[in-house]
Amino acid sequence: MVEQIEQIEQRKTEFTIPLKTLIPIKFRRSEDHLILIASHAFWKERVCNAIFNKETLDITEMLDGRLSDLGHWLDSPQEHPHVSCLSSYHELKKRNTEFHIQAGRVAEYLNSKRYDAALRLTDQNSAFESASNAVIQTIFLLKKEFDRSIKNKSNHSS
Repeated sequence: MVEQIEQIEQRKTEFTIPLKTLIPIKFRRSEDHLILIASHAFWKERVCNAIFNKETLDITEMLDGRLSDLGHWLDSPQEHPHVSCLSSYHELKKRNTEFHIQAGRVAEYLNSKRYDAALRLTDQNSAFESASNAVIQTIFLLKKEFDRSIKNKSNHSS
């Protein structure tokens, strides 16, 4: 029994990402959009794993998109002005915030041990899934807009 409790506590620490250990995201090449997608997928997977494992999530952490790698990157536009000037960057910031609101809703149900309701909140037709898909679609828009801006810069310098 003690060993099981230790394993549960270990898993809880694996699912907790303190702000100080965020992975810095760089977006310098077109294919770097994959890093943004992976970052979002990791956060989404945290929520789904917590439901599956019947664990609790920090609602404040779920609601604050700046605490995810993607959200932290979006909250630091001065560090990447070549991307933060793009309209899709600002759209992505909105979409990420919307996703985190949905993740917070799931966490509320999960933390009150309403696992079936939390699971329904993440199903294929849910607001959570729609918000997640919107993040991914907007990342692809950012990639496309970034590619166009690079192409325009190279055309103007020729």
